[in-house]
Amino acid sequence: MHRLVKNFVTFVIVMFLSVNLYGCATTATQINQWEKTGNVEKLSEVTRDKSERPYIRKISLQSLARLNWKPSNEERLQVYSMFATKSGLQEAEALMQTLNSETFAAIDEKVVACGSLLSRSGSWTDTSKAKTLYDGLLGMDKRAVTISICQQIVARPQLQVQILLLAIKLGIPDSENELVGVLFEYGDKSMAEDFLNSGSQRLSDGGRRWANARGYRVSTGFGSHRSGWGRF
Repeated sequence: MHRLVKNFVTFVIVMFLSVNLYGCATTATQINQWEKTGNVEKLSEVTRDKSERPYIRKISLQSLARLNWKPSNEERLQVYSMFATKSGLQEAEALMQTLNSETFAAIDEKVVACGSLLSRSGSWTDTSKAKTLYDGLLGMDKRAVTISICQQIVARPQLQVQILLLAIKLGIPDSENELVGVLFEYGDKSMAEDFLNSGSQRLSDGGRRWANARGYRVSTGFGSHRSGWGRF
């Protein structure tokens, strides 16, 4: 298995550049205030603003999830564009013409329900219920499920690990590039290690690129091995 070891010098340089890249922008305090007042419109605007910092977009999306946000297809597409490939985005645009927002909301519910049946170690807590939901997701439109999973990984911090592991277990063809996009935009060391040890070459390559860009080196040894690509 693989694990990541930090190259401290590179880490300091990356953090310095990250801090100085953004000037005055939306703050976490503003996000909290908008959530308290139920200002879904403003939170949605910030979440979809590509000029905002990834962290701000992330906590804004998390606020929306707590407010039980039901995005329109246009809003959902703009969130997805943060980490979608060009071809994936084109497929999503076409899909938005055939699936309504209620159908997407139903997929969201199944993704969250199935992820909730996973432990953080990757074990199912109720195999029978999980298999029904798992098979149901595999029977749905693959791009729609990928769109939902990418959004829910970011939107639900309490289930981020479990939904990520679910994405790996589902092993949806051609979802890898979008999952790597989530890793680069919002991921962390643990997520990268899950990708490195997933059994998917595309995810492994993405994990290595993420590690190299953030000052880690890939080392053989104890690492995360909680989920296998396409394996229930």
